[in-house]
Amino acid sequence: MSRTLPTPFSRWGDYGRYFEVPGGDFEGSLSGWTLRNGAIPAYGNDSYRIGSQYDQRSLLLPAYSSVTTPSICVTVLSPDLRFAVLRLGGVDTKLEVDLNYTDDKGVSRTQKVATVTGGYGWTLTDSVMFLKPVTSLLKRNGQTNVSFTFVANGSSRPGVWQIDDVWVDPYKST
Repeated sequence: MSRTLPTPFSRWGDYGRYFEVPGGDFEGSLSGWTLRNGAIPAYGNDSYRIGSQYDQRSLLLPAYSSVTTPSICVTVLSPDLRFAVLRLGGVDTKLEVDLNYTDDKGVSRTQKVATVTGGYGWTLTDSVMFLKPVTSLLKRNGQTNVSFTFVANGSSRPGVWQIDDVWVDPYKST
């Protein structure tokens, strides 16, 4: 059974078809998400209304907090991630995006794949390309499981952040 995938970023010239990371709109259950050091769902949706015009929530990341997505299966055709971000506090702060995976020896690994600067209004991230660290795993069977961690102390000056509408593009070629 095939499913129709939306083009949530077409207003910005990105016509890729994406799937939302489970719970990535922060409107319902965050089953499978790991929230640390005060990260919590909060009222206030991204101003772009990427997921739905009726959405009302996002995820608040206080200084020194982090959140990890559930594990998702990716292939060579799912090379990037996009989301909305809002910097609520801190000057020259950055939000770090880490890729979590298990290498071919069974060792859990984490690698930084992006540093987001954001602004004091909601900002749509550029495409976060994340496949390079797991390319050898993809060659083995064409797919692997990964998760992403968003870290609110991705610089020497921690800040306060909100993120919303976390999507992965499953069809782009690399």
